[in-house]
Amino acid sequence: MGTHYSSRLLSNFIALSIIQGTNFLLPILVMPFVIKRVGADGFGIIAVAQVVMIYLSTISDYGFNLTATRDVAINRDDKPKISRIFYTVLASKLLITVASFLVLLIMILFVPLFRSNSTLYLLGFTYVLGQSLMVCWFFQGMEKMQYITVVTLLSRVVFVLLVFAFIRDRDDKKLFLLFLGLGNTVAGLLSIYLAHRIFGLTVFRPRRADIRHELKEGWQITLSNLSINTYLYINVFVLRLFTNDLTVGYYSIAEKIFFAIRQILGIYSQVIYPRVCQVALQGRKQVTGFFKEIYLPFLALVVAGCCIVFFFSGPIVMVFLGSHSTLAVLLLRLLAFVPVIVCLNIPAYQVLLALNHKKNYLRVLVTGTMVNLAANLALVNIWGAVGTAIAIIITELFITTGLNAELYKKYY
Repeated sequence: MGTHYSSRLLSNFIALSIIQGTNFLLPILVMPFVIKRVGADGFGIIAVAQVVMIYLSTISDYGFNLTATRDVAINRDDKPKISRIFYTVLASKLLITVASFLVLLIMILFVPLFRSNSTLYLLGFTYVLGQSLMVCWFFQGMEKMQYITVVTLLSRVVFVLLVFAFIRDRDDKKLFLLFLGLGNTVAGLLSIYLAHRIFGLTVFRPRRADIRHELKEGWQITLSNLSINTYLYINVFVLRLFTNDLTVGYYSIAEKIFFAIRQILGIYSQVIYPRVCQVALQGRKQVTGFFKEIYLPFLALVVAGCCIVFFFSGPIVMVFLGSHSTLAVLLLRLLAFVPVIVCLNIPAYQVLLALNHKKNYLRVLVTGTMVNLAANLALVNIWGAVGTAIAIIITELFITTGLNAELYKKYY
């Protein structure tokens, strides 16, 4: 692989790291401040609401982070084609966002848990709107992620400033997701402007047939992403059914630190995916060579990072919670090496998607979601939050094994 591509890969990785890092890490960095103001139980309420918004934003994204990225990567030199893709995907996302808001209204009307915190959920929907406006998928496909890095960073700085300025007591917990969503919306609008300005896109009125095509292409990826988010985030709901807001708050601290590490894996996957789509068509030898050069060093770094988290779990929890919690430390240590398990499935799922084996990918994830739900219901009732962590480990082992088995069967 040439030096030029290696430097471009590093540039895109750094840019996407800043974008995704500010999306995820800045909310984590303000956690100690927010927990001090709203309490661990209040933070548990925020955590449940944030899971709902993540689900709705996953539906609004509709798998375009993979399908649209792939289309843009393949057609990047055809300006009329990428203009058509850009507007069709954007219109599709906004239509789904409207439908998602109607779903939220129905949940608020009929589900007591949502109705009791209706203001939090309604204000929090700005997070979903902002995610639907973001066109990171387009810049990712063009492999020019650095252009929207500053925009995203500025929007997250605004979020942090708003949190520090306006969250003062328990009643202000409803503002957390609003501030996060406002940052997303600003970043989304500016990313659309930059796409036009930098790449000279032509305004295109989306046709119904094109929108139907995009929805048809993305539904399997959407189900896959929903399956991923289900086994990642349903844990909070199941834990809340069997415990209380305080336990959920302690678990959420460990979970968010775990997700921060996992986010690095997502960044890496997004950066290399356009190249994998191209290399996968050249043959097994090229794919194997690519992953040996790019993947193995990254895996070593992930292992080293997880070791650091495991051995320093106590001080890390102390920073976020402000006091020692044996439960939070134990949970963080249980989850510390799960990112290594996840990292082991990156080559498998990337190649499966690049070669359009979406059904195989979906089958593994849906089955993994059922395994997760069964493990949660069986273990949480016995061991509480510890059972939740064990359920996550079981699920990730199952999914990594399943994806690698599918890759071997379909490709090797």
